[in-house]
Amino acid sequence: MLNQDVIQEILSHCSATEIARFRLQNKECNKRSYELRFIDHHLHRANSVFGYFVHYEDKWFRYRPRFVPGVEAEQEEKEDKTQISLQFLPQNNAKIQACDTHHGILLCIGDRFKGAKTIPEYIVCKPATKQFRIIPNPKTRYLTIATGLMVISLTPFWYKIIRVSEPRTWMNKEGFYNHNCEVFDSDSFAWKRLNDFELSEFFPREAIPVSTYDFLHWLTRKNNVIRFCMRTKTWSIFSVPDVLLGDNSLILVSYEGKLGVTQYSESRNGAELWVLENSLRKSWVKVEDAKITALEDDYVQPFWFPSSDVVSVAASDRLGLYNMNSNNC
Repeated sequence: MLNQDVIQEILSHCSATEIARFRLQNKECNKRSYELRFIDHHLHRANSVFGYFVHYEDKWFRYRPRFVPGVEAEQEEKEDKTQISLQFLPQNNAKIQACDTHHGILLCIGDRFKGAKTIPEYIVCKPATKQFRIIPNPKTRYLTIATGLMVISLTPFWYKIIRVSEPRTWMNKEGFYNHNCEVFDSDSFAWKRLNDFELSEFFPREAIPVSTYDFLHWLTRKNNVIRFCMRTKTWSIFSVPDVLLGDNSLILVSYEGKLGVTQYSESRNGAELWVLENSLRKSWVKVEDAKITALEDDYVQPFWFPSSDVVSVAASDRLGLYNMNSNNC
């Protein structure tokens, strides 16, 4: 029987999709594959790049995306690979609307001019390989509330997009808020209208969903988690841990492939992490070895865990990487 060190060495030569399959087979393999040492080793072996996009509006209201490496490149030859951008897209002012963080696939929306009119153009792309494809527009007369994208399989390449938009009539007779729902399926290359999603509160507007367990998750103002299953095209809802219900600092994250929620406390000058240990029973567990302390900015928030050792944090005017082992930010 192979030991974990040998397995990790073999995995370092595999693609991200193959590593994702191995993570489902063994808990120890899953945990060690999220360690920063393994991720850095895998990036070197697979000649890959690892990070995230941030974007903002400039003074002319144009969107400016920027790629931020999640692991600092150590070799000079890697510098060109970290210069990932969206300049290859046909529209220069494209906004990132949704993403699949596990496969590096983005949904961007750019403005295409047709005479005196401005028409939105939906573009699915992979910045690492500079590939893109323009897809049909949904019913854009309804204002978009939230969008999510998920890759179902790579061979063949198959993805779906969920779009939630404003209805003509917000509230139904039972007192629930209606939300229009559409799903784009790359297999049929068409949008399909689903039944309206009824919710006792407003859907979180323009929030980026967290993808785990083949589900997309959003956090509401009342600290409920909205879940959409891409395979069955169904909605469900459940709450965060009971001890966090009244907290307004919560943020949904993905931690070691599981859905997590971070809680920030000024009194403790740091943040703590809870994860959904079992997606079917909705059981939350506090991660004792994932405490984020020694933060210099009172308003800093953790938002992405590129590994089990490191977390990306955001403040009002800067981004940072925090190492939970060394307490360095």
